[in-house]
Amino acid sequence: MDANVAERYAESLYQLALEDHALEDYLADMKLVDTVLESNPEFEKFFSHVLVDDEAKCALLDKGFGTSVNHYVLNFLKLLVKKRRTRYIAPITKSFIKMSNKHLGIEEGVIFTPFALSDEQVKTIEEAISQKENKTITLRTVEDKTLIGGVKVQIENRVYDGSLKNKVSKLKTELLRK
Repeated sequence: MDANVAERYAESLYQLALEDHALEDYLADMKLVDTVLESNPEFEKFFSHVLVDDEAKCALLDKGFGTSVNHYVLNFLKLLVKKRRTRYIAPITKSFIKMSNKHLGIEEGVIFTPFALSDEQVKTIEEAISQKENKTITLRTVEDKTLIGGVKVQIENRVYDGSLKNKVSKLKTELLRK
């Protein structure tokens, strides 16, 4: 049921973005909303709280996103507040991003690395994987100290594992086999 609600709202915003010929702008705005949600889980709790009136929630949206996002995206977020659908903001943003990426031929993935990567390094990895996959790939970085060294890239259910942990594991398996 929750997924259906999120899909319907995401589809509505997606159709509006297509009609407005601004899908990439809406996508950037919704990615910003998604980043804010992920960076502070209290954000979603605040907007879902019944004792905070809708006007205060809308005022906070104006203050936080007023100049940063398209006015249709801002009004969409206010609509979610007024319709008491704020608990669906995260799944709606994820669903919208997925629909938009599919339309634009973009796939998202994750780079697991034991250390921080520069933007240039991420761009290089994105280009290499994009070439291999024959589509545009955008990656976000997640630090995983268990990898020891190297990187592991996961796109949907495909994994490119160039980590030292994986190489040691393969070597161990090979040695135990003999």
